[in-house]
Amino acid sequence: MMKLAISRLNHLIDFGVTKQVDTGTIDGTIAQFVSKQRLHCAFYQRSQSQQYSLLGTKLEDTIVVAVRSQYHVDKSMLAQIDGDVDVTYRIVAISRDDSHSLQRYDLITLKDVTKGDE
Repeated sequence: MMKLAISRLNHLIDFGVTKQVDTGTIDGTIAQFVSKQRLHCAFYQRSQSQQYSLLGTKLEDTIVVAVRSQYHVDKSMLAQIDGDVDVTYRIVAISRDDSHSLQRYDLITLKDVTKGDE
């Protein structure tokens, strides 16, 4: 069970998908992020030894956020943090809290789509 002060959930994360949206111009349609769910989140800081152990792996350039436990979020979704439309993340892993406590938090590992090895 992870203990996290509720005051640390001071960022907003949008989970959604990419859809083709009509531009109303000659270009036709463009791929655009469409939010399906917005949650409060906190950035989860890894220890120095955890950072070193990730060097050279596919998780090297990832960030981890903590959200209240949500089973509506899955690995097929994309994410944007704090309304920044220039950076979109894909979900690499979801570590669900299986405890039976009232306050459960899931750790979601995100990788920047522009930097990632898709």
